[in-house]
Amino acid sequence: MMQPKDLKKCMEKSMKNRLLFVFTCMILFSSSVFAVQNVAGQKYYLKYCSQCHGKGNRGGGLAASYEWKDYFANGAKDLISFHYDEPKPLAYLKSDKFKQQQKKVLKFLLEFASDSDTIPSCNN
Repeated sequence: MMQPKDLKKCMEKSMKNRLLFVFTCMILFSSSVFAVQNVAGQKYYLKYCSQCHGKGNRGGGLAASYEWKDYFANGAKDLISFHYDEPKPLAYLKSDKFKQQQKKVLKFLLEFASDSDTIPSCNN
């Protein structure tokens, strides 16, 4: 028969294992959500921006993280002003579609910003 001291150690070990499992699941879930958002941002970048700015790793590298954040601030006012003489990009940047996807596109560009730690793979 187990002594109370041994039972307590067993219960503590079981609780630690459960907490470790829950913590691991939370990390995996949050990283997969982040990856999905980057895929959505990549989709919109490739569709609307890559023709002029290149693939995501090249386009994102056009600015540092703080610059991308500034460009996208205030409804992407600065980004819109950069494209003012370009009818097709301007129409997209002023569209409801862009307003809905703006945060996802920004997250994608931040991933490849010139000051990011991301190393582009061969297919980026």
